[in-house]
Amino acid sequence: MKNAQFRLSILFILLAGIQFSLNAQNVSLAPSRLYYKVSLGEYKSQTVTVTNNSSGKQSFTISFSDFEAPGSEGKSKFMEIGESENSCSKWLSASPSFFEIEAGQTQQVTVLLQVPNLPEANKVKWSAMKIKLAKEKQTASLNDPKAVGMGVTETFQFVVHIFQSPPSVIYKNAEIESFKEIDSRSDSSRVLALMVKNSGEAILDCASYLEVTNLQTGDENRLKPFAYTILPGGSRNVKFNLPGLSKGNYSVLGVVDYGSKENVQAAELQIEVK
Repeated sequence: MKNAQFRLSILFILLAGIQFSLNAQNVSLAPSRLYYKVSLGEYKSQTVTVTNNSSGKQSFTISFSDFEAPGSEGKSKFMEIGESENSCSKWLSASPSFFEIEAGQTQQVTVLLQVPNLPEANKVKWSAMKIKLAKEKQTASLNDPKAVGMGVTETFQFVVHIFQSPPSVIYKNAEIESFKEIDSRSDSSRVLALMVKNSGEAILDCASYLEVTNLQTGDENRLKPFAYTILPGGSRNVKFNLPGLSKGNYSVLGVVDYGSKENVQAAELQIEVK
């Protein structure tokens, strides 16, 4: 039962929407990620909901782009369509691609993915959908001698990450490349880093946590899990702040749960607090 609750909490984190406020603007979107499992030559649509919680009408435009997650910090790098070999941007369309929402209203956006019947489509692909506020340029006031004539365009955009996994791609595997202490502080607290690599073919939705055991007393403590996603071939450096410990020797187990009932990766580190 504990495992079921644990996985449910991870799913909620991954599918939760996002909200953005800018001065008088207040707009929310859900979900912030779309997961497709479409066979070659087939298509499927999903829905994204945009809600205007501000006091006035807002206009939005939609576009698509490629992205990658270079390095190990989990940050996305956005690129033009066609720059990434893992892109599915050309297979995506949104309806409507431009829309206006009155104050207090919502707009449903249908995101259609059409997968071509080609060999290169039989692997995991990903792209990003950008929903941008189309706000008119605010000109400078003629009564303000300090005003700049160019004016300012106040805008923001949401990003929805989109992932396509063909049903035939099922091999999942995570590897712990390193588990080490990267910072030791005078108050007996520690910062530990767990480097995890996706060595499989599928996207990994992971949760990592630490289990700390006092080797003298046998007392155990599990830290709150951290949820994250690793794309095929990618790595993630997961950092944990280990709270202040009393003097003694400890065994710290770094655990990576990537959704497999049979396989959970773990690495052990022993530390001494003097």
